[in-house]
Amino acid sequence: MSAEEIKLSDEADSLSRVPLFKRLEPHELEHLAEDVDQVNYAAGETIFNEHDLGDGLYVVETGSVRIWVMDEDVTEVTLAELKPGDFFGELAVLDRGERSSSATALTDTHLHKLSSDAFQEFLIEHPDASIDVICEIAQRMRQTNLLVSKRAARNINVEMEQNATIGQRVADKVASFGGSWTFIIIYLSFLVAWMAFNTFVLIHYGRGENGAQFDPYPYILLNLMLSMTAALQAPIIMMSQNRAAEKDRLAAEQDFKVNLKSELMLEELIRKQRMRDAQMDELNRTLAALKQGNPKP
Repeated sequence: MSAEEIKLSDEADSLSRVPLFKRLEPHELEHLAEDVDQVNYAAGETIFNEHDLGDGLYVVETGSVRIWVMDEDVTEVTLAELKPGDFFGELAVLDRGERSSSATALTDTHLHKLSSDAFQEFLIEHPDASIDVICEIAQRMRQTNLLVSKRAARNINVEMEQNATIGQRVADKVASFGGSWTFIIIYLSFLVAWMAFNTFVLIHYGRGENGAQFDPYPYILLNLMLSMTAALQAPIIMMSQNRAAEKDRLAAEQDFKVNLKSELMLEELIRKQRMRDAQMDELNRTLAALKQGNPKP
């Protein structure tokens, strides 16, 4: 008989609308309802934190839940926003380890909570539901891996340009222009023109031995201008070099983070694959026992 053909309790009827439990018979729903606790959380309230001990699986009845982690920049990264019918907290329940993320109620939320022992017993007794859980975990892993990959591939150059001050931008422009052939040619042309104008042109104008020269040889005014230019240009170039060194440091740090995340993701995939293999072996033994007429292996 289906859930519609008999009268179910309120708890069992509520569970029957959850996709994870949709294949259960009415008597199985009633049995499961005995192991499920009802919990409520107000908007903004924390359901559990990352690294907490995983004590149960949660299924959203009403409201919404945000799953998030804290990245290296101490910024909250939202992994998923769950709606009614979605479940979460399954990883820590399956491997009996710590929570891999935090969960917070976005709105006033009503949840079904199934303890670790009851959830594992449920999976063993219902292999079809186990497949659904594995498929959901795989889908979430794909989304998380895509999110991590996007966040790892940060453009350091763009970030530094966006955060640069006006002084830093000017220093970069001055250093870039001062180290170009354009600057060298213009500066040499100016020096030659200055000396030629004072030596060959103005000497023929005005009275006196030196004519109308305003900077006669040995060009004291020109030397003063060159000294001032060098004195101002040196610290500006050093400012730009410091920014370049900072950019190189951030790029090296980013490369390290990308490599570290790739390594951690690979280790996590291997661990989860081993866990899935063990679960599939357990499911296969359970199915074999059921075919032989035994309720449990």
